Amino acid sequence: MDQRRSKKIVLIYVLISVACFALFITQNFKMYSEIEQDRQATLALLVKEEKFSEAALIKTFKVNKTSDLANEGASLEAKYNLIDKMDHPRLLRTLLIRNLQIFTLCWLLISLLFFWQMKEKIKLQKSLEKETKEYHESSIQNELLLQRSQREERNLKSSITDITHQLKTPVASLKLSLDIALSDQYEEQERRNFADQAEVQINKLNLMLDGLAKISQLETDLIQLKPQKLSLQQLINEAVNGVIMKAVEKDIELEVELSEDTFVMVDKKWTLEALGNVLENAVKYSPKQTTVILRASSLVTYVMVEIKDEGPGIPTDEQNKIYQRFYRGSSSTAAEGSGVGLYLTRKIIEEQGGTVMVKQRHPRGANFQLTLPAT
Repeated sequence: MDQRRSKKIVLIYVLISVACFALFITQNFKMYSEIEQDRQATLALLVKEEKFSEAALIKTFKVNKTSDLANEGASLEAKYNLIDKMDHPRLLRTLLIRNLQIFTLCWLLISLLFFWQMKEKIKLQKSLEKETKEYHESSIQNELLLQRSQREERNLKSSITDITHQLKTPVASLKLSLDIALSDQYEEQERRNFADQAEVQINKLNLMLDGLAKISQLETDLIQLKPQKLSLQQLINEAVNGVIMKAVEKDIELEVELSEDTFVMVDKKWTLEALGNVLENAVKYSPKQTTVILRASSLVTYVMVEIKDEGPGIPTDEQNKIYQRFYRGSSSTAAEGSGVGLYLTRKIIEEQGGTVMVKQRHPRGANFQLTLPAT
């Protein structure tokens, strides 16, 4: 819009300049012609006078000059070759040239002023566009910061509510167990059982607090993920070694299927945490004397790691809920857990550009599929 307006202004300026120049030339030639006619007619009148008295001369200049007199005077100039002998035409040409120079100088000054104003206008427009763009970007940035602040505030309130709710039950159970274990009103065996129960609740609290600490570190950016080129086989071996003792206790076989080693671009510590959480859940919820399969396959730009167990599986209506913080499915009540493992796993994997999903196995079990960026 501004460019079209600027072009229109320049076009108007050019047209006005051309019109003024044409008018100047026309007026100068008209003046030149009128002066010539007046001179020629005066000559004709003077020739008709027998004597050149002052009164007759003045009277001659006052007489209305007609075209016939001008033609007669032009004939006399040609007859006696007066055109080359008189200085009058040269003076007229000098006057014309001088007027043209004055006009050109004025036109140049006006043009310089006009284009200087146009240049300043363009500079002002660019500055205004720049300021507008910066203001728009700043507004967007401020809006994003405001949304982030509001989201973090909501998350904080939600976290406090969740943590309070999750800690209330184990703390109450721990208090009851310790009261009974330290009381003299119960038999030794009962007190020992409640002491063992108190230890279980303490371990559960410790596990929950450990998970919450890790989540807090990731969500507040206290820990930055540092991807590096790693061997997938080495990564899987370390993850399996972290749960092998729990698998041995339940006589569960850990089977690794990896046709060839490949390399992934991930943060070693936190990716082991994510794989370990899924593997630990697979061992925890699988019956004794079953098999947990860990299979890796290469895609185009990713590597897929599948962890399959023979546990109760995850119902379809819960497959999107299990990644929520503190969520525990209907099939997980038989085993102890904090409800933060899968939430932490998904956050770690997605922060590195990967994905986590679960499928139901038939006739039973779950199949967790994790994708990791390949190098």
